[in-house]
Amino acid sequence: MDLKFIVPVDATIRDVLTEFGFTPKFSLPQRVYYKSVRPILPLSLRHLLQKIVKSSERQGEVSLSDDRLVELVQQAAGLEFIKELYPENYTSATVLTHDVETQEGFDFIPEVMMLEKRYGFKSSWNIVPHKYRVHENVMSHIRAEGHEVGVHGYNHDGRLFFSKREFDRRAPYINEALERYGAVGFRAPMMHRQLEWLQQLNIEYDASCFDSDAYQPFPGGCGSIWPFMAGKFIELSYTMLQDHALFYLLRQTSADLWIQKADWLRERYGMILPITHPDYLREGDNLKVYEELLAHLSEFKDSWRALPREVAKHFSRHWEE
Repeated sequence: MDLKFIVPVDATIRDVLTEFGFTPKFSLPQRVYYKSVRPILPLSLRHLLQKIVKSSERQGEVSLSDDRLVELVQQAAGLEFIKELYPENYTSATVLTHDVETQEGFDFIPEVMMLEKRYGFKSSWNIVPHKYRVHENVMSHIRAEGHEVGVHGYNHDGRLFFSKREFDRRAPYINEALERYGAVGFRAPMMHRQLEWLQQLNIEYDASCFDSDAYQPFPGGCGSIWPFMAGKFIELSYTMLQDHALFYLLRQTSADLWIQKADWLRERYGMILPITHPDYLREGDNLKVYEELLAHLSEFKDSWRALPREVAKHFSRHWEE
């Protein structure tokens, strides 16, 4: 798989970006969980189980990212080059994305869109094509307001990457959903990822990687706070703590951790790319916490507010030149 970063990099950095040689694989307990246990657990019990497994050893562990990789790239490229990555003299990018996991979350999309509009943002909505009813009136509303639709896996059962055979079986249905929704982007559920297999999808960008996240089933990350080209598509890593970890594992009631990371990314000319879920934003005061983040991000006048497809197109042209 051909990989291009913003500057020529050595093989070690390429391997880090693609997680080559240590591509995440399912353990036996994980296979049993996704195949037999997860399908019968209600969401509340899944949250409780995740807290038991992860929280005790990771409470408070919120890595900003790997400064070493950031410094290596900045040194190789030169600071002026990094500053000029984005259009119109912007020095960072703000890219809002949402993964929609349930019917309740899908039905809550207009509420979140209304909030984002108040602060001048548009975002992408990653839809699971084979799990809940995808109402055309909501989809039309997303497009009419200038937002973006992406595809979020197949049916969100955690088994898309169980084997190459299973992925090959589902890939045509994912491609059909991409065409049906007019989508050019994909994100895998639960951040399960295999960039080589994803080359089968008819996409302009993938968003299944992250810079650093200790709270995923396959933790680690690619370490990059900038887009890179992975084979035929652009990889847009998410760079912010997911709302699930913020609300249910760390039990935060403010956006302070989000704001801390957003400031860190902006200072390093990176891409501020959070993932939130309308499924979780509709619960308790979570939407108010998200509003705190939006209010803070709206103050970044030097940050390019862009949809994922716009970022992918911009960087595709960058590599073609």
